[in-house]
Amino acid sequence: MKRFFPAVISIALVLGGTSGAVPVTAVSAAAQSRVAAVKFVPRRIVAANRRFRYTVKAKYPQAVGAARDPRLLKMNRELLKFVTSGVTEFKGNFKTYEKPMGQAGSYYESEYVVTLAANDLVSVAFGVSTYGEGAAHPNHNTLVFNYDLRSGRQLKLADLFKPNSGYLKVISDYAVKDLAAQHEPDADMDWIREGAGPKDENFQSWNLSPKGLEITFDAYQVASYAAGPREVVIPLSALKDVIDPNGPLGRMQN
Repeated sequence: MKRFFPAVISIALVLGGTSGAVPVTAVSAAAQSRVAAVKFVPRRIVAANRRFRYTVKAKYPQAVGAARDPRLLKMNRELLKFVTSGVTEFKGNFKTYEKPMGQAGSYYESEYVVTLAANDLVSVAFGVSTYGEGAAHPNHNTLVFNYDLRSGRQLKLADLFKPNSGYLKVISDYAVKDLAAQHEPDADMDWIREGAGPKDENFQSWNLSPKGLEITFDAYQVASYAAGPREVVIPLSALKDVIDPNGPLGRMQN
């Protein structure tokens, strides 16, 4: 399961961060020799509103070297836009003043994990926590940013596979079996089959990593809130019959 570590924000800047560049993921020696891994520094969007009693602490990565590589510059802009859109949507919930409903105010917080940054591919998983004042508990969900530096665009899951290959069924079959094993002996198979069935909407939270294709199922999708999110990692070997050899996964296989 991806782990999103809480941020310690000591300086309240709209765009803050450290100055050192650090590798974000481990890749094979062969991959490193083919394409240099992208390096990132963390940035933050921090805000607070006393009238509406909310805070924002949104963390996101920015690639080092964008001044020399226009591809990285474009991706950095897309990453900032991606994170800002979530913050803007959260702030849009506060339009009129309401009396306090508890001691704790509302908040929007996000952390990230870069799961891949090699072969001209970047994959980032964002863990987002939101809380509305007076609610019983926070909400947690995963947002993903998958980017191809060669084409200069964000990737969709379908971009990884051959057209009309039935890739959703292949992914679903693997996920259902894996999730059932994770939940033993109390697996609710109807819940799992519904939440991990071969439908596009069930596989919106996916990332690339050296281990393969990582699928995240948020709370309530395949189990109760108390059970938390679940992750299934599908090795590329299990997808070999449906992978587009000229696509991103084909690149990772070479």
